[in-house]
Amino acid sequence: MEIKDVIFMCNELIESKLLFADQKIDKLLEAVANCPDVYELLSDCMGNFNKEKEYEKAFTKDARGNNIFVLPKEEYKILALVFCILADIRNKKLSFNELILTYFNDDGKLDGKIFMNKTVVPFRDLISEAFNIKKDEPVSEENFQVEEEDMTPEQRLKVVPFPIERASNFLKDKSGICQTFIMAKDTAVEMVERLEAEKVDSQKKDCIAICHAIIIACIEQDFDLLTGLVCGLKYAGKGVKAIKHNIREIEDIINKQLDYELKV
Repeated sequence: MEIKDVIFMCNELIESKLLFADQKIDKLLEAVANCPDVYELLSDCMGNFNKEKEYEKAFTKDARGNNIFVLPKEEYKILALVFCILADIRNKKLSFNELILTYFNDDGKLDGKIFMNKTVVPFRDLISEAFNIKKDEPVSEENFQVEEEDMTPEQRLKVVPFPIERASNFLKDKSGICQTFIMAKDTAVEMVERLEAEKVDSQKKDCIAICHAIIIACIEQDFDLLTGLVCGLKYAGKGVKAIKHNIREIEDIINKQLDYELKV
């Protein structure tokens, strides 16, 4: 993905109908995750960003007690804040419809235009300015096959941008993409496939259930939950030969992350 592809997906989201906004948010976050330059920019912005504090400032009330949304003045905070909002919408931590009705409408109608103009437009403009890329730069159609339908669970598993809360403390590869959740998720998927290929008994059913929970923890980017689930799998899967190697592998992923955090 190139920077212009990210800007293209911003434009797609800005112009999208409310019904399809969720899919366009997914596509935008996927583009960010696969564009090293934009990823690095946002990662730097997240380094000194206090999400909870900035949410309180942004989602506030005016002198009359009406709910309003106020962007921060600092450019890096705008980028970080909008990214967090989009990620929280995708991860179902924020209800898009409730957000619009509460903070982004002036006539009581469910319309996403105000939200887009106050969040995604400045987000796009700052990225455009940072890299001197035109807002309407054409892109190759082969990079995007935008369909107006929900992404499948497997497609969602592939979209793992850097974590929100602890962005600076996660292992990344040379491209700048976070690896901790991606590797753990891939290992959990492999374990499910291995277990389902055998005769399933009650112990293996328990292991499959834990593996599915691990996949969800990776999607939600919750490292503490992931660590607890891996500990549970270690004991639940004791004696299950099909995943013996995989359990050691996912433990190693967790331990590498913990070792990394002690160094930073």
